[in-house]
Amino acid sequence: MIVSSGYGKNGFDARGGRLLQKKDMDFWMNQPERTDPGGVSFELGDDVEEVEQGFFELVPTIWELWMLNPECRLCLSDAEKALFQKNKVIIRGAFDTTAEAFAKENRLRFLHTDTVIAREGNYFEGGIDILTLRFYQDGSAYINQDEKCPGISAGNTGGGEVNVSLPGDFYQTMTAKEVAAQCWGNCYSDILERGVLDTLMKKAAKKHGFFHDYAR
Repeated sequence: MIVSSGYGKNGFDARGGRLLQKKDMDFWMNQPERTDPGGVSFELGDDVEEVEQGFFELVPTIWELWMLNPECRLCLSDAEKALFQKNKVIIRGAFDTTAEAFAKENRLRFLHTDTVIAREGNYFEGGIDILTLRFYQDGSAYINQDEKCPGISAGNTGGGEVNVSLPGDFYQTMTAKEVAAQCWGNCYSDILERGVLDTLMKKAAKKHGFFHDYAR
């Protein structure tokens, strides 16, 4: 198992194995990232199936836990449960997975994970557009449109990112077609063909949103 210091967020990523153990944090025990007073976000990769009990006692300022494997299992010690409650940890995962069940069982906040809804083009032939439905902490959403192509760093082929804000109740008041229409290029068709956005919006409507505070 490899634990690295976060990708795109302040914290850690764990990947490359089925079981995350305490010993996997050995390298970080004397590093400031482990106890960052600003809070630590911890992402469990989609290959992580289980976390050793007591592991999160090693991350005392954890405030956010991403569970990308829909069947990842967590069994917290009493000390971990107290820590998660004290820090008001928010659980990030997909609907109807162990992440959502875990948040509900432990009376924590749950927020749907960021989800790719379209991927159009070829990186080496004009570039690739990646559209991701992302969420702010209050559950409000936006679409991140990221175009990647060779030479972006040299500034000679374009590319870049654009964020498209969505109404707080977009999953109730808009259709997937209306949301897709706000996105550039051929991504409109890819969003509709994949059907990921439409499925998420329908589930969110049934669950009354992408964010739930089970501590209440």
